[in-house]
Amino acid sequence: MQKSSEIKNLTLSACIITLGIVLPIAFHAIGMGSVFLPMYWPLTAGAFFLLPRWAVLTGVITPFLSFILTGMPPISPPILPVMVAELTFLTFILSYVSHRYNKIAIIWILILGLIFSRLILFIAAWLISPIIGLPPSLISLTSVLHGLPGTAVILVFVPILVKRLLKRKIMVSKP
Repeated sequence: MQKSSEIKNLTLSACIITLGIVLPIAFHAIGMGSVFLPMYWPLTAGAFFLLPRWAVLTGVITPFLSFILTGMPPISPPILPVMVAELTFLTFILSYVSHRYNKIAIIWILILGLIFSRLILFIAAWLISPIIGLPPSLISLTSVLHGLPGTAVILVFVPILVKRLLKRKIMVSKP
């Protein structure tokens, strides 16, 4: 890979990570962070433009760096490890599928990624529920349903944003 491509991926990753830290601060200030999933927005959109390894790095680094800088997402209850797992899978799927199968519409790639992401959340919540002493089915279902408004926002706005960035040739690589 060319050095300029690596620099572009690095720069875009840094911007995505920054947005992934700043947006949640604003949403958590009004108590809507876990409902609207603001960390997911830039990571989801950015995954369409980053190579898979860079997308995965943003999915791993963003929640950790956010925790270090802001204390969100918290370690206890164990939200941080769940988000890392979820965002890692989400960013990988979106980046890999959009680059490997670039004939598939953005919305279908996004739906696939979100289904896997929510499945990871469901399984992780199921596994963690005994630790916090609550029924697995209650925690798993509640966790997935709680983020539905954010999932809806992602489904509506990310395809529009990605298409506009591609149309204006603002972004470097085409999914």
